[in-house]
This record gives sequence, C-alpha cells and structure tokens, in this order.
Amino acid sequence: MADQLIIYLKDIHKLEADWAFFRNTGELSTPVDTGTLAELADKNKNAIASADKIYCIINAQLTHFSYQTIPAKNIQRALQAIPFALEDQLAEDIELMHFATSPASHNIYPVAAIKHQTLQQITTSLSELEIEADCIYTDALCLPRTANSWRFLHSGDSISIDQGNNTIIHSDPDMFELILKQLIQQTKAENIPASFEVFTNKNLPDEIIRTDELPASIEINRHQFSSAIALFAANLSGKHQVNLLQGKYQVQKTTHQWWKPWLLAASLAVIVICLQLLSGILELSKFSQENTLLNHEINSIYKRSFPASKKIINARVQMESKLKALQKNMGKADSGFIDILADIAPVVSANNLTIKAINYRNRKFELQITTDKLSSAEKLMTDFNKLTSVKAELVSSSSESKQVTAKIQLEAI
Repeated sequence: MADQLIIYLKDIHKLEADWAFFRNTGELSTPVDTGTLAELADKNKNAIASADKIYCIINAQLTHFSYQTIPAKNIQRALQAIPFALEDQLAEDIELMHFATSPASHNIYPVAAIKHQTLQQITTSLSELEIEADCIYTDALCLPRTANSWRFLHSGDSISIDQGNNTIIHSDPDMFELILKQLIQQTKAENIPASFEVFTNKNLPDEIIRTDELPASIEINRHQFSSAIALFAANLSGKHQVNLLQGKYQVQKTTHQWWKPWLLAASLAVIVICLQLLSGILELSKFSQENTLLNHEINSIYKRSFPASKKIINARVQMESKLKALQKNMGKADSGFIDILADIAPVVSANNLTIKAINYRNRKFELQITTDKLSSAEKLMTDFNKLTSVKAELVSSSSESKQVTAKIQLEAI
C-alpha cells in the first residue's frame, strides 16, 4: 500500500508548508521537508499521484471550533441547525461561513466553522498544483490527547488552547497569561483539568505558563518538537477530528491507478449486463403482446358490463372507479343502519315500553311502540332527541284500554 502524505500549511497566503510521507502506523517514511506548495508538487509529483491519502493541516486560528448540543440523529440534520446555534458566537455572517462536523456523542457535535473565502483559497491553491487533499484538519486537534487535560499548541506567534470538550481559544504570547487566568476562573472546580499538555516548537520558549498562578492540582507536561509533522501524523485517526472537506468541498479523488487491474472483471461485468438487457428486451416484447390481448379482453368485458357507456378511455381504470363508487355507497348504507341502531338501542332498553314493529328505509327508522301511559312515550321522545345522531318525531299516538300506542320516526342527522 502506498504511503500517505501530510502537509502542514503554515501560511495560506505565501503557501509555505512542511510536509512528509508516512505509513499507516503513523511513522514518517521520509524526512520532513519545508518550502512552498509549488516546491512540494515539483519535487514529489509521482509520489503525490500515488499517495494513498493526503492530509492538509491548517492553523486552528483560521477556524472557530466548539462543541454544540444539537438534538439531531444524523449529521445532515445537525448541519441544518448548527449555523443558527453558532450565529451569536461568530463575528461573520453565517452565510459567509462553511460548517463541518463529525458524529456526535450524546447529541454533542464537534463543530468547525471557517470562512468560505478562506477554504476556497486553500482548496484552489492545492487543486492548481494537482494536490487532491482527502482531509483538511486544524492543527490544535491533531495533538496527542489524554483524559482530563487541556492541550496547548505554541507554534509561530500564536498559542491555541484546546479545552477538551469545549471551545478552542487562540491567543498571542502577550495576551496568553491573562486569557489563561480568565479561562481557569470561568471553569467550575470539578472541571479543572488534571494536567496541561504544552506542545512547543524548539525554536520558541517553552516557559509560556507560569505555575505560581495555577491551581496546585494541575500538572504541567512540556513537549518540544522540531517539526509538528511527526506529532500530527501519529494522531490523525481520532474521533475528535473534523474534516472541513464536507458538502460542496468534498473532493472526488481520481482513481485511474487502481481500476486497471479490474479491467477484465469490469469487461465481463459489462458483457453480462448487456446479455441481461437483451433478455429483458425480449421479455418486454413478450409481455407487451400479452398486455395488448388482455386490454382487448378488458374492453370487451367493460362493454358487456356497462352497455350505456359509449366512451372507453381506460377500461380497467373506469371499471375500478365504478366498482369503488358502488362499494362506497354500499358502505354508507350499511354504516347508516348499524350506527343509528347502535345509538337508539340503549334508549329503547332504558324505557318501560313494548316494540310492536320496526321499519327502516332511506336512513330512517319507524318504531311502533305500546306503553302504559302517554308520559312514557313523551319521555322516550325526549331521550331520543338528546342523541346527536338522530332527529325524533312523533308521527301518531292513540290511547285504548289503559294502553298507549305511538308511532315514532327517527331520521339520521
């Protein structure tokens, strides 16, 4: 397997960088070289073309990095909400910013925001030299990570402070002491880290932190490096990384080197697909003929079933439509009888009376009842009219031998 290339783009305007090739184990396979991107491309044209993966590392000061709690189950939905969650934290209009994230832990997403103009400048500079980066990371996130610690990257004239699961803060050496003091004061006692991991270029002073003003519980571990490339190369696979090349910036890498061994298999696959297509065409022709015969038969059945219908556009669809209309009307009728009967049955049962006859027609019930007194029939009428589903009407009543006979009509509303 080919080596991977790591490029530390230290100045995006002058396009000055450090670079080296490294193995999957994170160990460098070439010495660290320094120069411009043009010199990188000129010296390593073949190696770049065959590189298994290309990483570009940029200064964290070019981005705004933080952790955001977003109640979204996937990255795409989270990216829709993230710009609005960060709107008050960014100096720039969110329309001018590109947002990137990686999988969340308990709905907490690591979010990197960078100006479109800046990211376009970087990707264009690489593309013009035929360098197709797979990932663009920020340097502060490429440091070794230990539990319950803050990481400090002192490189050039800037210091980046990675507070673990919090915002990355940037400072120059003059303001660093004041900013660090404020960060510690703002941190709850239970969240004070156990250690400060300080990574400093050997050409810069490593005593950037004064221990006399820090909580005694914090251990300070200093790590000096001559080039950050080796440091970064060993820490590119962490879950905390956020690749800025997302959305419209995602690069589709040229793959002409690896498809050649598969040419024979691809050719056989094309032949098989062509044979399947030919077989499908023959099957389609056969089914088309059968479909024509079936359509003629359906038209004949429709003419016999609906002789009054003169115009046939689509016999099958027309028959289905008429059948659905019949089923709908039948359903309404049945439903009307059952629904009304279900409503009036409890009322009839609750009154002391005898039913002599029941008729049902056109969603109307006609009840003939006998009872011992007229007041019982009137109470029944009152109870019926309390129902919201029917309207009751006393059609007739008569009294004979201490027995009242009444005819009541119930109509569904």
